[in-house]
Amino acid sequence: MSSNFLATPHRHQEWNVQEGEAQEIASGLEKSGGRTLVFVSYARGEDEWTKTFFQTLTRASGLIESLIDKRQTERLEALIEAITPDVPVSWNRLTEASMLAQAKEGILESHDFAKASEIAKALGFSKTNPSSQPNRWKKAGLIFAVSYKRTDFYPLYALDLTERAKPLPVMQTILNILREKDDWQKAFWFSSMNTYLKNKMPKDLLKSKPQEVLRAAEIEAAGVQHG
Repeated sequence: MSSNFLATPHRHQEWNVQEGEAQEIASGLEKSGGRTLVFVSYARGEDEWTKTFFQTLTRASGLIESLIDKRQTERLEALIEAITPDVPVSWNRLTEASMLAQAKEGILESHDFAKASEIAKALGFSKTNPSSQPNRWKKAGLIFAVSYKRTDFYPLYALDLTERAKPLPVMQTILNILREKDDWQKAFWFSSMNTYLKNKMPKDLLKSKPQEVLRAAEIEAAGVQHG
């Protein structure tokens, strides 16, 4: 089907809006071979009502064609929708959606993630805007967060809580390497057994073996790029 199937057909009508003395306009219409639609006002003078009346008619004439085209397009789209059968969701898609929902549920129930406000409260951040510090970390690429029901949840395993709380230094580099993944995919990777890490999860080795986790991230990114 042509890509311009719903395109508005080219129109050849010319809308020539004129304003002036009746005698002047009439002489020009006598030479015109086309059909004419005329609005006549008997009011004379330069009063504000007359000016407003003519301005309104002038603006309306410019909208008529676009309104007709819009209405025709809407009716055609409604017709296409009416004759197009509903396409059922395949079993494979339903299975994938169910598995993804279960995986997300597992991440949120693992107690590895917390809201920015919860982190801020536990670490004694600003009481006026407790979520500001974790949000700044996220914007700076020092940590990531998964979004669920319009709320961000941050990975606790990515934080150094031994002294002045902050993200682990290796996190920024790892997140940059895994930048092609979305935040949920990053969460799945950190919480999945990794063959390079001898079937251990990256999140469990971030503090004890950060360089090995970094190397595992590089292998993962290379696989995504060439896979």
